Amino acid sequence: MDNTTFDYSGLTGPLKYRLTNDYMFKAFLQKNEKALRGLLCALLRLKPEDIKSVVITNPIVPGETITDKSIVMDIRLVMNNDRNINIEMQVDNLGDWPERSLTYLCKSYDQLKKGENYIDSMKVIHIGILDFTPEGFPKELYLDYHFVNKKSGHIYSDKLTILMLQLNQLGNAEDEANMPDLYHWARLFRATTWEEIIMLAEMNENIKECIVTLKELSEDEKIQLECEARERHRMDLAAATRFGREEERHSNIVKSISSLRAISLSDNQIAEHLVNTFDVTLEQANQYIKENTH
Repeated sequence: MDNTTFDYSGLTGPLKYRLTNDYMFKAFLQKNEKALRGLLCALLRLKPEDIKSVVITNPIVPGETITDKSIVMDIRLVMNNDRNINIEMQVDNLGDWPERSLTYLCKSYDQLKKGENYIDSMKVIHIGILDFTPEGFPKELYLDYHFVNKKSGHIYSDKLTILMLQLNQLGNAEDEANMPDLYHWARLFRATTWEEIIMLAEMNENIKECIVTLKELSEDEKIQLECEARERHRMDLAAATRFGREEERHSNIVKSISSLRAISLSDNQIAEHLVNTFDVTLEQANQYIKENTH
């Protein structure tokens, strides 16, 4: 495809559903294998000829209603018949990314059938495309984790890999210079307008291939309904998680006040402890103390 075969006119303004919407993300990469291969090349640092085959093992029917909104819209695929790859779009930081990614990784690895030998287990790669940086993680666009000896760097096995593309870390000119394809894909996922996507298409041939697919999906009413349903589910899950954290935080503050009173600390000392430990203001700390005075 090139500029002479596709008319960009009419593609203006904000995207109704961005590629950070997990339904749109999956429908898009499932519908456009060339785009999927391009993304895999960028993430895995491969040449196009290195990818002989790609088979998605958990496809959806684009536009078909998904009755269970808790279904995870990850993409599971087998590449070159020798490795299982899981790609997940995750926008909200639910506080469990390390455990979540390890669970996916281990489940994907543990797929030997009866009678198969351990040596025949496939390589497994879990790829997280995140719009946040988990607590304590490096603030870098691209992270690459392997199972290695901490001291010597010896690779215990090359069959377990976790990759992370942190969209919120876009903006480093060095990243754009050193890994332009991956940088452009990250910008595509974060794009909010058609103008941004068209600009990226002018810079990257693989992304140019994406425009027709995105246009078709964006104009499909059934796709729009499913994207809207997934967006509601995402917001409900994020709200429930925040509420659960606030409840836990409140409980820990109350327990702390009780414990500090038991060792005869003054209200001022308790307030200082709450400010330093729970990242509350002095006014909030005093309010907690007042509410929990018996």
